[in-house]
Amino acid sequence: MIEPTRAPLSAPAGAGARVLVVEDDADLGALVASVLAEEGYETHVVTDPRHALEAFERIRPDVVTLDVMMPGIDGLTLCLEMRRITDVPVLFISAKQEPPDRTVALRLGADDYIGKPFDTEELVARVNALMRRAGSVREPRSTRELRFGSFLIDLGRVRAVAGDETVPLTATEFKLLRALASEPGRVLTREDLLTSVWGYERGSATRLVDVHVGRLRRKLERARASEVSIETARGFGYRLVDRTRAD
Repeated sequence: MIEPTRAPLSAPAGAGARVLVVEDDADLGALVASVLAEEGYETHVVTDPRHALEAFERIRPDVVTLDVMMPGIDGLTLCLEMRRITDVPVLFISAKQEPPDRTVALRLGADDYIGKPFDTEELVARVNALMRRAGSVREPRSTRELRFGSFLIDLGRVRAVAGDETVPLTATEFKLLRALASEPGRVLTREDLLTSVWGYERGSATRLVDVHVGRLRRKLERARASEVSIETARGFGYRLVDRTRAD
């Protein structure tokens, strides 16, 4: 069942952006929807995860929140299916809070993860951060290109091209690549990246950066983008190496 909650006319931050809440606990789903609606979001709750993909196609949300443990089809499987068709930000809300659970979810394509029970203000802050990141990537700010031999990062069209093939990056992965490629050779600390890519405050304890860098590396390797590589500066962070000028 899908239950939409309209944003109040005076709600500011969400500005009518759509959030799809997939949660089999109807009361908790209603709470998430209510909290986000107060922030200005238009929320839609799906309590039967088997209808989530259908709802996604119809609603075209700007952010999706997913529970992990649900009957019929779990949140991890849904996340995988969504990643085949979209790069819309996905936030997991789950009672499973151990580091391995978070790592698996992030590797499967989630953009963020929050445990149950959660603080409602933190929930709103995380959804707002996902919206800011997605918006800043999707709105072309420049027609500038970053070129490394035959590997191209087109900032205007928001895409990376290896040879003649477009590298399938999510919005977060593109922003991470852009941050690293804007200053090739310079080490960016995890805190630098948390601030510029995720919008988190410095001092945030999270392995988001490591997981997303790992995913980005694998995609570049599969695309055979040999002109660039992402190296680990152990104990500090990461840097992008321009192999066309490495000598």
